[in-house]
Amino acid sequence: MHLIVHTTLASTILYVIGFIIAWIITSIPVWLASKAVSKHSSFPRAMLATLGGLIIFAIIFGIFYIIGAAIRFPLLTALGLLFGFIGILGVFKAIFETGWGGAFLIALLAFVITIIIGIILAFLGIIIIHFL
Repeated sequence: MHLIVHTTLASTILYVIGFIIAWIITSIPVWLASKAVSKHSSFPRAMLATLGGLIIFAIIFGIFYIIGAAIRFPLLTALGLLFGFIGILGVFKAIFETGWGGAFLIALLAFVITIIIGIILAFLGIIIIHFL
């Protein structure tokens, strides 16, 4: 029993550390993109935006997915993706104190920055994303 509790605690601690590291890494492109668009850009705001965006997206997408599955209408899943993305834009708009266009530009630039970083890391032989 003691070994199981210890292993579970260690696994949980490692999971939390991994989540925090991933959260920080994910926030970097959002921070860089927001610096180009908003005068209210800071790394803590970028971290808040990535976490808030993730939570809002998960809630909106989850609602659409559950309703779509309940009524057997899979198109709602696609609509959930769309409205979830709009939810992320709303979070960016609020946190970086910008308009909808600015929020979209932050999302677009963050995506491009992420791709560029991935290409550079791949060139250096470091693979972050593994596709099966």
